[in-house]
Amino acid sequence: MEFKTFDDIIRFAVQREETAYQLYKTAAAKATSISARKMFEEMAAEEAGHKHSFENLSIAGAETYTFARQPDMKIAEYMVDVPFREDMSYPEILRYAMKTEETAYKLYTAASELTDDPKLKRMLQVLADIEKGHKLKVEAIYDEKVLTEM
Repeated sequence: MEFKTFDDIIRFAVQREETAYQLYKTAAAKATSISARKMFEEMAAEEAGHKHSFENLSIAGAETYTFARQPDMKIAEYMVDVPFREDMSYPEILRYAMKTEETAYKLYTAASELTDDPKLKRMLQVLADIEKGHKLKVEAIYDEKVLTEM
């Protein structure tokens, strides 16, 4: 995949968020447990919000964006990919979400290293940072709700 323009990046980011939204909506509809359904619905709503945010990003916004200085728990990095199943447990849903956000973070980071255009590089770094924030949010939930109960 090659990003040549700002619009290429935004189209890709919006499509990625739309795909995640549709996946989580489908998962919510197929979920057999109330807690799994609720989690998937919350994740779908988050992805819809991300899509809206990405649609409204601008080069100017990227230039003034302040990168988060959050410590990375790196929980996702130590997990194997979890394939999607209709009967996923709450911990599996969280692991799936973590890995999805981690993949997006790595994708935008790698793409930022492939361009020499400083504005495109900055936009990709902003998107990577946003996805990292999403991953950290899910990791914090996982740490609080799953790891502390083990």
